[in-house]
Parts: sequence; C-alpha cells; structure tokens
Amino acid sequence: PKDDQNNSMIEYYRIVSRKMIDKNTERSLMSTIIPPKALHMDSLYSILIHDLLKLVLVQSMFSSIIGDFLVKMSGKSTLRLDLLGHLPVSFDSFVNERVVRTLLLISIDSAYSELWEKCWNDLYCQDSWTIETERLDKCVFSRLSKKWDYDYSLKTDFARRQLLVENDVLNALSLGLTVDELKTIYRLYFPVLRQYEDDTWYDANGRIAFTNNRSLTGVGFERSEWENNIKGAPAGKKFYRTITDDTIPGGPVERTIEYVAPFDRCDREKDYEIAWKFFEEKYKDASQ
Repeated sequence: PKDDQNNSMIEYYRIVSRKMIDKNTERSLMSTIIPPKALHMDSLYSILIHDLLKLVLVQSMFSSIIGDFLVKMSGKSTLRLDLLGHLPVSFDSFVNERVVRTLLLISIDSAYSELWEKCWNDLYCQDSWTIETERLDKCVFSRLSKKWDYDYSLKTDFARRQLLVENDVLNALSLGLTVDELKTIYRLYFPVLRQYEDDTWYDANGRIAFTNNRSLTGVGFERSEWENNIKGAPAGKKFYRTITDDTIPGGPVERTIEYVAPFDRCDREKDYEIAWKFFEEKYKDASQ
C-alpha cells in the first residue's frame, strides 16, 4: 500500500499490532513501532501516522493497560482500524513524559535514531523515575540527548517494567481516570498479568531470577532450584546460570548470567499509587 504522497508505507515508521485478540492471555493488545524498510506478515496490522510525535503517543496508549482494557471490552476477535482508530488518545496532557518513556522502551538500536531525534525535546532530561531504588539508574533521564545512543536503551527487566507501570499511570491521568479506576481495571481484567506479577522475582540488579510467566520460558532458574536453594538468600550472595544464547548471528554462544541477592517481587497496585502521587505532586507544584 501507498500513502497520499504515493510512497510505499515501508518507507516510514509504523505501529504494528498482533491482529488476533486473545482475551485469556497476559495482554490482548500487543504492539510496537517498527522502523522503515521492516516488513511483516498478515498476522500483524500496521498503522501509519506521519506526525512522529503523534505516532509515539498512540503507541504509548496502545502499550498501556488502558488501551488493552478497551480492546478487551470491544468484544472483537480481530484487531483492525475500526477498533484501533477509536481508542482515545490525549495529545495535550503529559506529552513529554509519555513520549520519552515510549522512546526508551522501543529505541533499542540505531534503526530508531531518526525517530528519537525527530521526537526529541530538551525537557526529557528533566524527567525522573517515580521511585528511588538501587535497581534503577537515577541518571537515566538526565544523561539523554538529542542524538540517540545505544546506552539509552534500558535492558534490565525491572527498568522496563517500571517504564510500563509509569506509562499506565500517565495514560490514565491523561484521560481523566482516577488511581482507583486504574487499579480496578488491572485487578478485574488482567488476571493472567496479576498471576505473573505475583510470582516474578527480581535480583538486586533488576534481572528476573524466577518467573512463572509462560511466555518467558528459560528466563531465570527452574522452580525446584529457586525454591530450595536461592529464594531466601542473604543480600550480596551471588548465583550463576549458564545458558546457550542463539539470538544473534554467528551461531549459539554460551553465556553465564550472574544473579545477586536479595530477591524481591513487585506490587503493581502499590507502584501505581506511588507513581500517581509523584505525578500529581509534580504538576501541582508546577501550577503554583
């Protein structure tokens, strides 16, 4: 297909979403932004928005549980523009906060450098995490610049989860929801996600040490080893696991992963409350 300028759609950044809607999995709306020249099969549905800032804001909504909840409530089994085109997106509230978090999630290599630079705003450097913990690099936002760098992509499981939590809160705030409504949506409509969150454990460096998430097969230790030898280890104790990595060109490579105690779980509803309070106080102070 071509756009209004008779250019092929593959010349642009696009949002792609899984076409089939499965309401019984962790997430129903699964989407990301793909770079120019990338192709996909018919099992995905792509959306082209020439305004790149709006493209990222739409992806921010799609990656939140708010957008996912609305897709679940539609009753549809197939995802197309007649559904995606009616999802609410605010282009006025918390724009910088939503854009920078979405860019940090998706800009994993140089294919996204143009997207990063065209969406850049110097105010991104003034942002910060909504929590303070040793599992997060507190300088993530302050060291950003207009020129994309490989070091900007956040790779730890804990950091990427925190970006998604804060993105959920920001999208809820932008649409005028309350924190109780956000928590209710999570509690009632995302039972699989809740089940996974309740039994996913992070080490001191933010790496998943154990999870019952079926889509993360091979991540972390097996349950028997985890329960018997690792789970309650004292702070500072290290454990090692050797894996065969076959995800890069050149064939399989053996890698040894280090896990450092203590190991903790996250409470998503509590994290929502903390992030909500942070943003409310931030903008209350800014308006005075």
